Amino acid sequence: MSKEDVLNYFYTSGTQYGIRETLVIMSCGLAVGMVIYLTYWLTSEKIAYNRKFNWSLVVMLLVTVIVMMMISSNIAVSLGMVGALSIVRFRTAVKDSRDTMFIFWAMAEGLCVSSRNYRLSVTTVLFIAAVLILSSRIPGIWNKYLLIVTGEGTSVDRKRFEEVLKPFVVSCRIRTGNRDAAHEEMIYEIRTKGELNPDMIDELMNVPGIQSVNWVAESGETVG
Repeated sequence: MSKEDVLNYFYTSGTQYGIRETLVIMSCGLAVGMVIYLTYWLTSEKIAYNRKFNWSLVVMLLVTVIVMMMISSNIAVSLGMVGALSIVRFRTAVKDSRDTMFIFWAMAEGLCVSSRNYRLSVTTVLFIAAVLILSSRIPGIWNKYLLIVTGEGTSVDRKRFEEVLKPFVVSCRIRTGNRDAAHEEMIYEIRTKGELNPDMIDELMNVPGIQSVNWVAESGETVG
């Protein structure tokens, strides 16, 4: 095989995609991406839901499909794409590990769709979506809260406070304590079975010296 034959093989060997076939592949990618979009929306536990990031997952999947179609269409193009992508650096920090998981999921499904393995793509995206949705609906054994109590200096009856709190919680430990000449603030980490009982607030407010009681639900990604 001559040098010209080798070069001609690199430039001509590959798969050519027509308009109809390209639209079918991209439509399948969009359908799979929408499953990821709905899964992220249904399982999101954040106070500020990031709609733009969710749509970026869909676009990321489609871009992955395009890149893989370009690579498979021509060997010479694939070598150029590898060289071009090797110099790209993404420096956007992903604060939530859960978002990183969705990014890799979108990329994996994009690779699957671009290879035209539609059965594998549909099966895997539905299976992973079902796992994530079910896991987000399963309640934890214990719910964790931060209990913020403000009192009138040394006049707070701590013994009475602990007696009132004990029936409502599974465990309790103090995390922060602040005191000045007129006020005292204590932050407790408490665990409860199920949701926190609102009657606890009324009971704690009857403790001598207590001025205000606040509770905040604590999760792994944000407070709220």
